[in-house]
Amino acid sequence: MSWAKLWRLPKWLYLIILISLFVSVFGIFIHVIEPVTFPTFWEGAWWVLITISTVGYGDYAPASAAGRWLTVLIILLGAGLISSYFFTIASSAFIRQQALEDGTRSYTGRNHIILIGWNARTSWLLEQYASKAVVLIDDSLEKHPLLQTSPCQFIKGKPYYFDTLKKASLSTGSAVIITANQHVDEEAADAQTVLTLLTIRRLHPTIPCIVELLTHEHVDSAKKAGATTIVESHATVGRALTDSLSQLT
Repeated sequence: MSWAKLWRLPKWLYLIILISLFVSVFGIFIHVIEPVTFPTFWEGAWWVLITISTVGYGDYAPASAAGRWLTVLIILLGAGLISSYFFTIASSAFIRQQALEDGTRSYTGRNHIILIGWNARTSWLLEQYASKAVVLIDDSLEKHPLLQTSPCQFIKGKPYYFDTLKKASLSTGSAVIITANQHVDEEAADAQTVLTLLTIRRLHPTIPCIVELLTHEHVDSAKKAGATTIVESHATVGRALTDSLSQLT
């Protein structure tokens, strides 16, 4: 492995390599200085690791002045390495959690359902698909809306941008559900839905796409854009209300 590749390793792995080298080198030193107390390299390396981790079992202890001065050096240098390692692990966990909350972390799974738009309908769908892998895409949210209660992953971004869909791993998804944008008027919401659908088809021509439309005028556009199923929400609700009224009269 070249030095350039070594430098590009994750920081935690880089620290593990440094700690391993540190333990090996000083394990050899203490074995050479005190061969009676540390008859093998492995016993010396074990003692160095236990010493820098501040566990201190007490099963080995240098007897000579040179061994004790080496111990001081090991503690001063090694404790910093171990502290850096644990700090890096904790920091990585925090950064990962923050990225999940902010919606900046890319999804790496497969066969997942992609829900586009945060509203009452997607909230209900998340409850229905609680046992399935789901990715939620939305640009209006600042934080994951259900981080503590739902296993879905949140991706913040405009759904008609290639980068956003790539972050949601569209190429390995099983289906897409596009809900109408509730923050704009009906015409603009349907236009955005069609635009999102066109972008999806550029990246994944065959993935099933269920789209919600608010106006009938965009049905033909959605069909031409490649919608698998079109749900006209106003018409569906209107028919349900009409049927309910007819049953009462």
